[in-house]
Amino acid sequence: MDLNSFHIPEGHGLSGSNILGGIVGFLTVWHMMAPSFVDEALALVPHHTVFTPVPVIPVPFFWNIATAHFFEGNLIKAVLILPWVFALARMLERLWSPKALAFHLGFTALATGLGVFAYELFTVYRTHSHYAFFAPVRGCVGIVVALAIGLRHAYPFEALPLVPHAWGFQCQHLPFALAAFISTVGFFFPRWLPEWPFAPLALFFGWLHIRYLMWFSYAEAHGDHSPEFTFDSLFPRPMRPLASCFGAIAYRAGVSCCAGFVKLREADESLGHAIVYDPAKASENGGANSRPSPGASAPSSASQREYDARRAKALQLLDDNINALLAGQAAGGRRDGEVSSNGGIELSEMDDKDL
Repeated sequence: MDLNSFHIPEGHGLSGSNILGGIVGFLTVWHMMAPSFVDEALALVPHHTVFTPVPVIPVPFFWNIATAHFFEGNLIKAVLILPWVFALARMLERLWSPKALAFHLGFTALATGLGVFAYELFTVYRTHSHYAFFAPVRGCVGIVVALAIGLRHAYPFEALPLVPHAWGFQCQHLPFALAAFISTVGFFFPRWLPEWPFAPLALFFGWLHIRYLMWFSYAEAHGDHSPEFTFDSLFPRPMRPLASCFGAIAYRAGVSCCAGFVKLREADESLGHAIVYDPAKASENGGANSRPSPGASAPSSASQREYDARRAKALQLLDDNINALLAGQAAGGRRDGEVSSNGGIELSEMDDKDL
Protein backbone atom coordinates (compact mmCIF):
# COMPACT_ATOMS: atom_id res chain seq x y z
CA MET A 1 0.00 0.00 0.00
CA ASP A 2 1.27 3.43 -0.95
CA LEU A 3 1.95 5.56 2.09
CA ASN A 4 0.85 8.65 0.15
CA SER A 5 -2.69 7.27 0.03
CA PHE A 6 -3.05 7.44 3.81
CA HIS A 7 -5.43 10.05 5.12
CA ILE A 8 -4.22 12.89 7.32
CA PRO A 9 -6.92 15.16 8.72
CA GLU A 10 -6.99 18.54 7.07
CA GLY A 11 -6.16 21.57 9.15
CA HIS A 12 -3.78 19.78 11.49
CA GLY A 13 -0.05 20.27 11.15
CA LEU A 14 0.72 17.24 13.27
CA SER A 15 -0.92 13.84 13.21
CA GLY A 16 -0.74 11.01 15.70
CA SER A 17 1.60 9.03 13.48
CA ASN A 18 3.98 11.99 13.09
CA ILE A 19 4.09 12.56 16.84
CA LEU A 20 4.63 8.88 17.57
CA GLY A 21 7.29 8.54 14.89
CA GLY A 22 9.01 11.68 16.17
CA ILE A 23 9.08 10.42 19.76
CA VAL A 24 10.43 7.00 18.79
CA GLY A 25 12.99 8.49 16.40
CA PHE A 26 14.19 11.14 18.86
CA LEU A 27 14.56 8.72 21.78
CA THR A 28 16.34 6.18 19.57
CA VAL A 29 18.85 8.75 18.31
CA TRP A 30 19.31 10.05 21.86
CA HIS A 31 20.05 6.50 23.03
CA MET A 32 22.69 6.13 20.32
CA MET A 33 24.35 9.32 21.52
CA ALA A 34 24.09 8.62 25.28
CA PRO A 35 23.18 4.94 25.74
CA SER A 36 24.00 4.67 29.44
CA PHE A 37 22.05 7.76 30.44
CA VAL A 38 18.94 6.87 28.43
CA ASP A 39 18.97 3.26 29.63
CA GLU A 40 19.24 4.37 33.23
CA ALA A 41 16.44 6.91 32.88
CA LEU A 42 13.96 5.34 30.45
CA ALA A 43 14.68 1.63 29.89
CA LEU A 44 12.91 -0.98 32.00
CA VAL A 45 15.43 -1.86 34.70
CA PRO A 46 13.62 -3.72 37.50
CA HIS A 47 16.05 -2.42 40.11
CA HIS A 48 15.33 1.18 39.11
CA THR A 49 11.58 0.52 39.20
CA VAL A 50 11.85 -0.61 42.83
CA PHE A 51 14.78 1.48 44.11
CA THR A 52 15.91 4.87 42.96
CA PRO A 53 19.35 4.76 41.27
CA VAL A 54 20.05 8.43 42.09
CA PRO A 55 20.31 9.37 45.78
CA VAL A 56 19.19 12.94 45.18
CA ILE A 57 15.94 11.68 43.61
CA PRO A 58 14.03 9.74 46.28
CA VAL A 59 11.38 8.45 43.86
CA PRO A 60 11.98 5.18 41.99
CA PHE A 61 11.93 5.39 38.20
CA PHE A 62 8.52 3.75 37.92
CA TRP A 63 7.84 5.49 34.60
CA ASN A 64 10.31 3.16 32.89
CA ILE A 65 7.54 0.54 32.75
CA ALA A 66 5.94 2.57 29.94
CA THR A 67 8.83 4.55 28.43
CA ALA A 68 10.82 1.40 27.61
CA HIS A 69 8.45 0.75 24.70
CA PHE A 70 9.24 3.93 22.77
CA PHE A 71 12.85 3.60 21.67
CA GLU A 72 15.26 1.02 20.30
CA GLY A 73 18.72 0.21 21.57
CA ASN A 74 20.07 -1.25 18.33
CA LEU A 75 20.47 0.54 14.99
CA ILE A 76 19.54 -2.51 12.91
CA LYS A 77 16.33 -3.07 14.88
CA ALA A 78 15.52 0.63 14.65
CA VAL A 79 15.85 0.58 10.85
CA LEU A 80 13.61 -2.48 10.64
CA ILE A 81 10.89 -1.44 13.06
CA LEU A 82 10.55 2.35 12.76
CA PRO A 83 8.93 2.24 9.29
CA TRP A 84 6.32 -0.18 10.65
CA VAL A 85 5.58 2.06 13.63
CA PHE A 86 4.98 5.05 11.37
CA ALA A 87 3.09 3.16 8.62
CA LEU A 88 0.72 1.31 10.97
CA ALA A 89 -0.02 4.42 13.03
CA ARG A 90 -0.67 6.51 9.92
CA MET A 91 -3.02 3.88 8.54
CA LEU A 92 -4.88 3.58 11.85
CA GLU A 93 -5.41 7.31 12.35
CA ARG A 94 -7.87 7.37 9.45
CA LEU A 95 -10.48 6.16 11.95
CA TRP A 96 -8.82 6.85 15.31
CA SER A 97 -8.23 10.26 16.78
CA PRO A 98 -4.78 11.10 18.23
CA LYS A 99 -6.37 10.87 21.70
CA ALA A 100 -7.70 7.37 21.05
CA LEU A 101 -4.34 6.30 19.63
CA ALA A 102 -2.51 7.71 22.67
CA PHE A 103 -4.83 5.97 25.14
CA HIS A 104 -4.52 2.66 23.32
CA LEU A 105 -0.73 2.74 23.17
CA GLY A 106 -0.44 4.12 26.70
CA PHE A 107 -2.62 1.44 28.26
CA THR A 108 -0.96 -1.35 26.30
CA ALA A 109 2.53 -0.10 27.11
CA LEU A 110 1.76 0.31 30.82
CA ALA A 111 0.05 -3.07 31.22
CA THR A 112 2.68 -4.86 29.14
CA GLY A 113 5.49 -3.19 31.08
CA LEU A 114 3.96 -4.30 34.37
CA GLY A 115 3.74 -7.84 33.04
CA VAL A 116 7.38 -7.88 31.94
CA PHE A 117 8.44 -6.31 35.24
CA ALA A 118 6.69 -9.12 37.14
CA TYR A 119 8.27 -11.68 34.79
CA GLU A 120 11.74 -10.28 35.43
CA LEU A 121 11.21 -10.40 39.20
CA PHE A 122 10.05 -14.00 38.92
CA THR A 123 13.14 -14.83 36.83
CA VAL A 124 15.40 -13.37 39.50
CA TYR A 125 13.61 -15.35 42.20
CA ARG A 126 13.71 -18.58 40.16
CA THR A 127 17.32 -18.40 38.96
CA HIS A 128 18.83 -16.53 41.93
CA SER A 129 20.70 -14.45 39.35
CA HIS A 130 20.76 -10.69 39.64
CA TYR A 131 21.45 -10.13 35.93
CA ALA A 132 17.77 -9.73 35.03
CA PHE A 133 17.31 -7.35 37.96
CA PHE A 134 19.81 -4.85 36.51
CA ALA A 135 19.60 -5.57 32.76
CA PRO A 136 17.82 -2.84 30.73
CA VAL A 137 14.93 -3.91 28.53
CA ARG A 138 13.67 -1.61 25.77
CA GLY A 139 12.16 -1.95 22.34
CA CYS A 140 9.19 -1.00 20.17
CA VAL A 141 7.86 -4.49 19.46
CA GLY A 142 5.06 -4.00 21.99
CA ILE A 143 3.65 -0.85 20.39
CA VAL A 144 3.94 -2.40 16.92
CA VAL A 145 1.78 -5.32 18.04
CA ALA A 146 -0.64 -2.88 19.72
CA LEU A 147 -0.97 -0.95 16.46
CA ALA A 148 -1.50 -4.21 14.60
CA ILE A 149 -4.37 -5.07 16.97
CA GLY A 150 -5.96 -1.72 16.15
CA LEU A 151 -5.70 -2.43 12.43
CA ARG A 152 -7.12 -5.90 12.96
CA HIS A 153 -10.14 -4.23 14.51
CA ALA A 154 -10.59 -1.31 12.10
CA TYR A 155 -9.46 -2.73 8.74
CA PRO A 156 -9.34 -6.54 9.00
CA PHE A 157 -9.57 -7.18 5.24
CA GLU A 158 -7.33 -4.37 4.01
CA ALA A 159 -3.92 -5.15 2.55
CA LEU A 160 -0.91 -4.63 4.76
CA PRO A 161 1.33 -1.62 4.22
CA LEU A 162 4.97 -2.16 3.19
CA VAL A 163 4.06 -5.62 1.86
CA PRO A 164 3.41 -6.50 -1.82
CA HIS A 165 -0.31 -6.93 -2.47
CA ALA A 166 0.37 -10.10 -4.46
CA TRP A 167 1.26 -11.89 -1.23
CA GLY A 168 -2.34 -11.57 -0.05
CA PHE A 169 -1.54 -10.58 3.54
CA GLN A 170 -4.29 -8.63 5.30
CA CYS A 171 -4.41 -6.64 8.52
CA GLN A 172 -6.25 -9.47 10.27
CA HIS A 173 -3.16 -11.68 9.85
CA LEU A 174 -0.68 -9.20 11.30
CA PRO A 175 -1.08 -9.29 15.13
CA PHE A 176 -0.56 -13.02 15.61
CA ALA A 177 2.13 -13.19 12.92
CA LEU A 178 4.14 -10.43 14.60
CA ALA A 179 3.71 -11.82 18.10
CA ALA A 180 4.62 -15.36 17.00
CA PHE A 181 7.66 -14.27 14.98
CA ILE A 182 9.03 -11.95 17.66
CA SER A 183 8.45 -14.49 20.43
CA THR A 184 10.16 -17.26 18.45
CA VAL A 185 13.21 -15.14 17.62
CA GLY A 186 13.44 -13.86 21.19
CA PHE A 187 13.11 -17.33 22.68
CA PHE A 188 16.04 -18.68 20.66
CA PHE A 189 18.12 -15.47 20.68
CA PRO A 190 17.32 -13.77 24.00
CA ARG A 191 20.54 -11.75 24.05
CA TRP A 192 19.67 -10.11 20.72
CA LEU A 193 15.95 -9.61 21.44
CA PRO A 194 15.51 -9.42 25.24
CA GLU A 195 12.30 -7.39 24.85
CA TRP A 196 10.45 -10.26 23.16
CA PRO A 197 7.95 -10.71 26.08
CA PHE A 198 6.51 -7.32 25.10
CA ALA A 199 4.98 -8.88 21.97
CA PRO A 200 2.70 -11.64 23.39
CA LEU A 201 1.63 -9.46 26.31
CA ALA A 202 0.82 -6.57 23.95
CA LEU A 203 -1.28 -8.98 21.88
CA PHE A 204 -3.48 -9.63 24.91
CA PHE A 205 -3.57 -6.18 26.49
CA GLY A 206 -4.09 -4.42 23.16
CA TRP A 207 -7.09 -6.66 22.52
CA LEU A 208 -8.32 -6.14 26.09
CA HIS A 209 -8.29 -2.37 25.70
CA ILE A 210 -10.36 -2.40 22.48
CA ARG A 211 -12.66 -5.14 23.73
CA TYR A 212 -13.59 -3.57 27.08
CA LEU A 213 -12.08 -0.12 27.68
CA MET A 214 -11.89 1.91 24.48
CA TRP A 215 -14.60 4.54 24.08
CA PHE A 216 -16.51 4.44 20.78
CA SER A 217 -18.42 7.69 20.38
CA TYR A 218 -20.62 6.37 17.55
CA ALA A 219 -21.85 3.47 19.66
CA GLU A 220 -21.75 5.57 22.85
CA ALA A 221 -20.27 2.63 24.71
CA HIS A 222 -16.97 1.32 26.03
CA GLY A 223 -15.45 -1.57 24.13
CA ASP A 224 -16.40 -3.57 21.05
CA HIS A 225 -18.29 -6.66 22.22
CA SER A 226 -19.09 -7.98 18.75
CA PRO A 227 -18.50 -11.71 18.12
CA GLU A 228 -16.06 -10.87 15.32
CA PHE A 229 -13.53 -9.53 17.84
CA THR A 230 -13.22 -12.36 20.33
CA PHE A 231 -9.72 -13.20 21.51
CA ASP A 232 -9.63 -16.50 19.62
CA SER A 233 -10.31 -14.60 16.36
CA LEU A 234 -6.74 -13.26 16.57
CA PHE A 235 -5.34 -16.77 16.09
CA PRO A 236 -5.14 -18.94 12.96
CA ARG A 237 -8.16 -21.21 12.42
CA PRO A 238 -6.42 -24.45 13.55
CA MET A 239 -5.61 -22.82 16.90
CA ARG A 240 -8.97 -21.18 17.52
CA PRO A 241 -10.71 -24.13 19.26
CA LEU A 242 -7.97 -24.28 21.89
CA ALA A 243 -7.87 -20.49 22.30
CA SER A 244 -11.67 -20.41 22.50
CA CYS A 245 -11.65 -23.05 25.24
CA PHE A 246 -9.25 -21.08 27.43
CA GLY A 247 -11.09 -17.85 26.57
CA ALA A 248 -14.43 -19.31 27.65
CA ILE A 249 -12.94 -20.43 30.98
CA ALA A 250 -11.41 -17.00 31.57
CA TYR A 251 -14.67 -15.28 30.60
CA ARG A 252 -16.76 -17.38 33.00
CA ALA A 253 -14.28 -16.73 35.78
CA GLY A 254 -14.35 -13.00 35.03
CA VAL A 255 -18.15 -12.85 34.97
CA SER A 256 -18.31 -14.61 38.32
CA CYS A 257 -16.06 -12.06 40.05
CA CYS A 258 -16.64 -8.79 38.11
CA ALA A 259 -19.66 -9.17 35.87
CA GLY A 260 -20.14 -5.43 35.46
CA PHE A 261 -16.84 -5.16 33.60
CA VAL A 262 -16.53 -8.49 31.81
CA LYS A 263 -20.14 -9.18 30.77
CA LEU A 264 -20.65 -8.75 27.03
CA ARG A 265 -23.42 -6.55 25.70
CA GLU A 266 -24.68 -9.29 23.37
CA ALA A 267 -25.65 -11.26 26.48
CA ASP A 268 -27.99 -8.43 27.50
CA GLU A 269 -29.70 -6.49 24.73
CA SER A 270 -30.56 -3.65 27.11
CA LEU A 271 -26.87 -2.77 27.39
CA GLY A 272 -26.50 -1.54 23.83
CA HIS A 273 -25.38 -2.64 20.39
CA ALA A 274 -22.09 -3.46 18.69
CA ILE A 275 -21.84 -0.74 16.00
CA VAL A 276 -18.60 1.06 16.87
CA TYR A 277 -17.47 3.10 13.86
CA ASP A 278 -19.42 5.79 12.03
CA PRO A 279 -19.97 4.40 8.49
CA ALA A 280 -19.80 7.91 7.00
CA LYS A 281 -16.42 8.57 8.61
CA ALA A 282 -15.09 5.20 7.48
CA SER A 283 -16.23 5.94 3.92
CA GLU A 284 -14.75 9.45 3.90
CA ASN A 285 -11.38 8.19 5.13
CA GLY A 286 -11.17 5.43 2.57
CA GLY A 287 -12.00 2.61 4.98
CA ALA A 288 -14.21 0.69 2.59
CA ASN A 289 -13.21 -2.55 4.20
CA SER A 290 -13.68 -1.41 7.77
CA ARG A 291 -16.28 -3.10 9.90
CA PRO A 292 -18.98 -0.67 11.07
CA SER A 293 -21.10 -3.49 12.40
CA PRO A 294 -21.10 -7.27 12.28
CA GLY A 295 -22.57 -8.63 9.06
CA ALA A 296 -23.78 -5.29 7.69
CA SER A 297 -22.65 -3.12 4.83
CA ALA A 298 -22.22 0.58 5.48
CA PRO A 299 -24.67 3.01 3.84
CA SER A 300 -24.44 6.75 4.40
CA SER A 301 -24.71 8.11 7.92
CA ALA A 302 -28.06 9.82 7.26
CA SER A 303 -29.76 6.59 6.19
CA GLN A 304 -28.04 4.22 8.62
CA ARG A 305 -30.85 3.97 11.15
CA GLU A 306 -33.54 3.72 8.48
CA TYR A 307 -31.50 1.01 6.78
CA ASP A 308 -31.20 -0.95 10.03
CA ALA A 309 -34.94 -0.65 10.73
CA ARG A 310 -35.90 -1.90 7.26
CA ARG A 311 -33.41 -4.72 7.40
CA ALA A 312 -34.72 -5.82 10.80
CA LYS A 313 -38.29 -5.71 9.48
CA ALA A 314 -37.37 -7.83 6.46
CA LEU A 315 -35.53 -10.38 8.57
CA GLN A 316 -38.44 -10.59 11.02
CA LEU A 317 -40.92 -11.21 8.19
CA LEU A 318 -38.65 -13.90 6.79
CA ASP A 319 -38.39 -15.58 10.19
CA ASP A 320 -42.21 -15.52 10.56
CA ASN A 321 -42.67 -17.25 7.22
CA ILE A 322 -40.06 -19.88 8.03
CA ASN A 323 -41.65 -20.54 11.43
CA ALA A 324 -45.08 -20.86 9.81
CA LEU A 325 -43.68 -23.31 7.29
CA LEU A 326 -42.03 -25.46 9.94
CA ALA A 327 -45.14 -25.39 12.17
CA GLY A 328 -47.33 -26.49 9.26
CA GLN A 329 -45.05 -29.40 8.42
CA ALA A 330 -44.92 -30.55 12.06
CA ALA A 331 -48.67 -30.43 12.55
CA GLY A 332 -49.45 -32.07 9.23
CA GLY A 333 -52.59 -29.98 8.92
CA ARG A 334 -51.46 -28.11 5.80
CA ARG A 335 -50.23 -29.23 2.46
CA ASP A 336 -46.64 -28.32 1.63
CA GLY A 337 -47.77 -26.55 -1.53
CA GLU A 338 -50.16 -24.25 0.33
CA VAL A 339 -47.59 -23.29 2.93
CA SER A 340 -44.94 -22.59 0.30
CA SER A 341 -47.46 -20.55 -1.71
CA ASN A 342 -48.44 -18.45 1.30
CA GLY A 343 -44.81 -17.89 2.17
CA GLY A 344 -44.06 -16.84 -1.39
CA ILE A 345 -47.00 -14.41 -1.45
CA GLU A 346 -45.91 -12.77 1.79
CA LEU A 347 -42.33 -12.53 0.68
CA SER A 348 -43.31 -11.09 -2.67
CA GLU A 349 -45.05 -8.23 -0.88
CA MET A 350 -41.67 -7.01 0.33
CA ASP A 351 -40.20 -4.56 -2.13
CA ASP A 352 -36.53 -4.11 -2.80
CA LYS A 353 -36.51 -1.04 -0.62
CA ASP A 354 -37.26 -3.05 2.53
CA LEU A 355 -34.44 -5.49 1.77
